[in-house]
Amino acid sequence: MAEAGTAADDRPARPARVAVVGPFSGPRAAWGELLEHAAAAHDGVRWEFHDDRGDAIVAREVAETIAADGGHALVVGHFNSAGARLALPVYRSAGLPLLLPLATAPRLLDGPAGAALRWCPDDLAQLVELRSAVREAGHTRLAVVDDGGTYGAVLAQLLRGLPADGLRLVDVAEADALVVCGTHVGAAREARARRAAGFPGTLYFTDDCAVDEFPGLLGDAGGTASVVRLRGGAPAYVESTLATAAAVLTARPELTGTALLEALRAHADRRFTPEGDPEPSATGPGWEVVPLDPPPSRPAAAQHGAGHDGSGHDGAGHHGKTYDVLVIGAGVLGSATADLLARQGLRVAMTAPSAEDPAATRYSGGLVRAYEADPALRELALRSHRLAWREGAARRGPSGFRRTGSLVLLGEADLDEAAKGVAELTGAGIEAALLAPRELDDRFPGLRTQDVAGAVWEPGGGYADPAAACLGYRQEAATHGAFVLPGRVRRLDRRPDHVQVTLEQGEAGARAVVLAAGAGTPWIRGHGLSATAEAPVATPRTKRIRYAFFRLPGNPATPTVTDLVTGLWARPQHTGLGAGGWLVGRPVDEWDVPPGGADAVTAAQAEHIREAAVRRWPGIERAEFLGGRHGVDLFTADGRPLIGRDPSEPRLVFATGGSGAGFKTAPAVAESAAAHVVEALG
Repeated sequence: MAEAGTAADDRPARPARVAVVGPFSGPRAAWGELLEHAAAAHDGVRWEFHDDRGDAIVAREVAETIAADGGHALVVGHFNSAGARLALPVYRSAGLPLLLPLATAPRLLDGPAGAALRWCPDDLAQLVELRSAVREAGHTRLAVVDDGGTYGAVLAQLLRGLPADGLRLVDVAEADALVVCGTHVGAAREARARRAAGFPGTLYFTDDCAVDEFPGLLGDAGGTASVVRLRGGAPAYVESTLATAAAVLTARPELTGTALLEALRAHADRRFTPEGDPEPSATGPGWEVVPLDPPPSRPAAAQHGAGHDGSGHDGAGHHGKTYDVLVIGAGVLGSATADLLARQGLRVAMTAPSAEDPAATRYSGGLVRAYEADPALRELALRSHRLAWREGAARRGPSGFRRTGSLVLLGEADLDEAAKGVAELTGAGIEAALLAPRELDDRFPGLRTQDVAGAVWEPGGGYADPAAACLGYRQEAATHGAFVLPGRVRRLDRRPDHVQVTLEQGEAGARAVVLAAGAGTPWIRGHGLSATAEAPVATPRTKRIRYAFFRLPGNPATPTVTDLVTGLWARPQHTGLGAGGWLVGRPVDEWDVPPGGADAVTAAQAEHIREAAVRRWPGIERAEFLGGRHGVDLFTADGRPLIGRDPSEPRLVFATGGSGAGFKTAPAVAESAAAHVVEALG
């Protein structure tokens, strides 16, 4: 594990980011609420919620997403022990400490020491306590069943393997006590079935059933029943874990790695073994068996079910807590929309970035200006300028914005609209001017303007770092309570009261869905833009975007350029790939391509760009080629983004179709999309 890092001396300490992982939707969401409630009680850190839905495979994906982010100091959660076991090597490799409040599997921390701390005792101790309680209650004939899931089957096998100690293991028909092992949803289903089959004796349930909603799930089938739980209740363990994390990282937000883990050890209210398990003396008996509360007056049993693995992911329908809104798309537009909705107090989920299916934002040039030739786009650009790009804007975050000035080169047919646009910009307090060709030549002598009729000049224009802007919005959304869902979305299905979203692993439900997936939108089944829909494919089409970096002689200070005559666009590149060079993009006629991209262009593709660029910048003819990028975006017929509710399903809101130029208008498009969501939610 990496040693502690510290913030730079000249940089103010920011609150540490802590990834909180748990089942925040689906059948086990009641357990995720414990994390939410504990986090709400502690300030000083940035809690960021990642939804693993209680699924081990999803938990591994969540861990990979968190590790790839690289900005978290700590991870707390993973209630699913199988998921924790899969995630732990990922965190260990990334040098990320992990705190486990409720993961109870035996020997979970076997392996290199110093990667995690576990607050709770393990399942072996739970089952010993449960067996003792059954015997002390006077029972002699014990049956053990499970809910059909892996978790329940493992517990049942462990319990059957314990010494008999006065109890005789029998079939259910002969038993006077029945232990049901499994998740709380699955165990309730199994117990109801056993009661319906005639079992009259006492029921005992394992610890996943020690949650408030369980008596309602069980309903009248409970009868005489008890449940084993962590002594004092699971919430106390979750609260202690998060309180320790908050106290240490509030006092020392610069800590990371092993130094952070040691500080957490020192501050915790219990002692740990070198491997990270709690010492037995630190937790006392650890477990207790308590009577089950009676069911509420209107049992919830009929409203719930679960898959054969106890996860609820069998496709039979929605189970557990839904989100108010799920935002599909991890680019700047989806991230900005999630941020706005989370700020309004809605329960928001947003899909995680995917290396296999990256957003167009990843490959955007990030040009920023207020002028657009299309009046509708200009309105969006002006609004975005007020929201995010001008100095002192309310939503201006860490976007890496560089003020280089912006030029839009015009043909003869563009002049009238440009004059109107410049008047609108100046009327809005934005410095802008319409330059004649001679003024262009005087100000920018390295630019060829023989076929240019004029240009719109904005001194305050420039470019931003799209990845930084996107990350800033995502972090703000997380700070305001948004949850992160891993995996790509495959399809959408309408339900009477929500939209069911099928991801690569499992499902999630939401009262409304924002489709901000850019080029990935047509490949998601179940809406009006699906490439596989029965209706003819809608107008928007995916298209390749490609640009290259060249080192211009002398590397003069130059503005961003959008050329309406040739279709070229360009800007200086100060950092990263092609640093010190000149970014130049040329339109290509490559349509209906799958989403994706890479930090690469071929030599032939670079020469295709160079061939057109020398028309504007003669020095590029012999300039050194520094590399390039290509990506994909969704283009509409008129170049305007699709914003609004799907006519066939008003709970679906489109916020897509940037047409290769959507970065600058994303703040305004997100604002409009968020308003449509609020309207859809009523």
